[in-house]
Amino acid sequence: MLKTWFSVISITLLSSLFALSQSKTLSFASVSEGGQAYEAEGTLLDDKGTLVTIALVGANPEKATVKNAKGEDVSLKLVIHDPVSRITLLELPESERKGLSIVTMMGDSTKLEPGDAVITDVTKRDEVSRVVSHVKRHNGKILPLTFVRINHPVGLQNAGTPVLNSKDELVAFVFQKDNSDKTMFALPIEVLTNVKRFVKAGVSTFKPCWIGVSMDHLNDAPVIIGVRPATPARNAGVMKGDVVLAIDGIKVRDYPDVVNAFYFLQAGKPTEFKILRGTQIMNLSVVPEVNPLYK
Repeated sequence: MLKTWFSVISITLLSSLFALSQSKTLSFASVSEGGQAYEAEGTLLDDKGTLVTIALVGANPEKATVKNAKGEDVSLKLVIHDPVSRITLLELPESERKGLSIVTMMGDSTKLEPGDAVITDVTKRDEVSRVVSHVKRHNGKILPLTFVRINHPVGLQNAGTPVLNSKDELVAFVFQKDNSDKTMFALPIEVLTNVKRFVKAGVSTFKPCWIGVSMDHLNDAPVIIGVRPATPARNAGVMKGDVVLAIDGIKVRDYPDVVNAFYFLQAGKPTEFKILRGTQIMNLSVVPEVNPLYK
């Protein structure tokens, strides 16, 4: 995962995507003593008070408070936290929701192209940010999912800041800076969609899935080099040497693409894998299961 530099969080809630923002301070207790505070942005998703933000490494998402109008700490209930993406959903008490607008316009981050204009500060809409690329690797390491790199004209935006496309649709959340203070990584909106389905199913802990294959990350092509026994892949007929062409209808071109696609797998949901075996193209239905590391 990208290097993180904060361990206690304060959050600014968006009053509206089209008006001046209203702020509240939310603090996550640090997982270690002496952790430094940092600010992040939170967005209200529904009338139940569901707040989405990013709790970076070092913050304890189970211990969050927000200051009310009297300056008193109000505890927030953790709805779900994803340890992979660090996206976190919290329940904002009804007493703290007054004047906050619910964000409902969601877009598609995969349609963002290099050079596309995006808005990362709704109070300064004339300060346009630009998409640089979709990022699969950082400092030589493959990321657990694909991020969006964005250039911003006036410096780093807080973690969790909503990123809007030209249609004012929410397409990503600022994650953290790159090597430059004016370049940042953003978490795609699809990650939120993925985590929300766990909430809908009544699950409070995000658990990544797997199918039981090994792949060569140094190979330009997404080639399977091993299939473990008694796993979803073995049961579906996946074999060593198969080349993955698409997962759930989405083309994959290399190993990082497969890693990203695996993040979105759902346990128990049959998923179509399009593979190349020799000169034969095949479609296999694989039923993912929760990764043993998270059981």
